[in-house]
Amino acid sequence: MKNVVLFGYGKMGSSIAKGWMLKSLNYNFLVVEKEMSLRTIANNDGIKSYENFEQLLKFVDFKQLDIIFLAVKPQQMNEAIQVFSKINFSKTLFISIAAGLSFDWFQSKLKKNIKLIRAMPNLPASIGFGVTGYCKTSNVNKIDLHDGEDLLNAFGKAIYLESETLIDVVTAISGSGPAYVFYFVEVLCEIGMSEGLSKKDAKTLALETVIGSARLLEMSNIDPKVLKKNVSSPGGTTEAGLEILASNNDGLYNLLEKTVINAKNRASELNSNG
Repeated sequence: MKNVVLFGYGKMGSSIAKGWMLKSLNYNFLVVEKEMSLRTIANNDGIKSYENFEQLLKFVDFKQLDIIFLAVKPQQMNEAIQVFSKINFSKTLFISIAAGLSFDWFQSKLKKNIKLIRAMPNLPASIGFGVTGYCKTSNVNKIDLHDGEDLLNAFGKAIYLESETLIDVVTAISGSGPAYVFYFVEVLCEIGMSEGLSKKDAKTLALETVIGSARLLEMSNIDPKVLKKNVSSPGGTTEAGLEILASNNDGLYNLLEKTVINAKNRASELNSNG
């Protein structure tokens, strides 16, 4: 059984681990987390945790560390990986979910021959409904890639990207996307309340509309443009609403385009400042 070391048990790290636990994967999972409260959560989730890498190596030979999954924040990554710089991990597969930190960044901090998969999952990974875009360095072999895909598909759907440059786009759309959806529901709730609905009813209407529409889109396999047209009767209420939402000047397209580009640019800045 291969050993997988998860570095970081914050919101994303714990979400990913919970996705793994849901699938009962045939790997031995270990956690390195400096925060005691988060180590306690990991232990309660059934994963043995250690305060730092040195403590882990007292119990596990580094040659037996098959996969190291880096789930720390980009701003903390430089400090987190310093411990690896003096160790030969030529056979170890690294997987990073840090936004903005490129292959070149890791190769400059560690070794040129590091085997690395860059992945960008999102928060629904915690319930097994995440979506992840990923790419790899050229020296990641078929066995490594199979293991990586095993781990990434365990908490949702994983999409292979031919070019590393697309990772920042994935970060901006699906990595940050849940927050956009949460905010959409939040705003619909507030508007519903301002128009007289109770808080409970406004939330139910907004949330179930998003859930139901997404399920219909997935299960019907019909193009969203077609579904949108099917809902919109000429001269009806939906058409009236879409006149505002689909406006050429200040409609949803322009707003989301600015949102995604801003998030994408921030991912690029994180890489530049790394």
